[in-house]
Amino acid sequence: MTIFCDTNIIMEYLQQRKQAEQVGRILSYTVQKGDDLFISLGSFYTITYLLEIYLKKDFSFSKEERSERLRYILNGVLTMFKLADASSDGMKDGINDFLFDDLEDSYQAHTALDMNCDILLTINERHFRKFNEVSSVEVITPQEFIDTYLK
Repeated sequence: MTIFCDTNIIMEYLQQRKQAEQVGRILSYTVQKGDDLFISLGSFYTITYLLEIYLKKDFSFSKEERSERLRYILNGVLTMFKLADASSDGMKDGINDFLFDDLEDSYQAHTALDMNCDILLTINERHFRKFNEVSSVEVITPQEFIDTYLK
């Protein structure tokens, strides 16, 4: 199975938000099973930025400690996920896909399509509802993944 993870999935887990435990179960299951996990290159940039803000705001680390922790976390992300870089055509498709109001979601969806992913895992399933109806990529939430694949 090939799974594309939306940015919010990674941040949910890394920042230990409400669905972090569910996401952790999914990541453990898919790694153990040998499934391919993808995030977009754009997600990796966003994750880096959000983690920098998170580490600055929520912890009293020195600049060197923050940098060390950030590098450690990002190396872990790259160990678990493959980076998916959308093609120029995929980005144009994302820009011009009127199924989406949010272009960033459209880029994510079209990157998942470019990578021939079976599943797009996201917290914000409703943002992908129209896409899910017409796409070969199944858009599901962490709970739906658990209910379907971790029984």
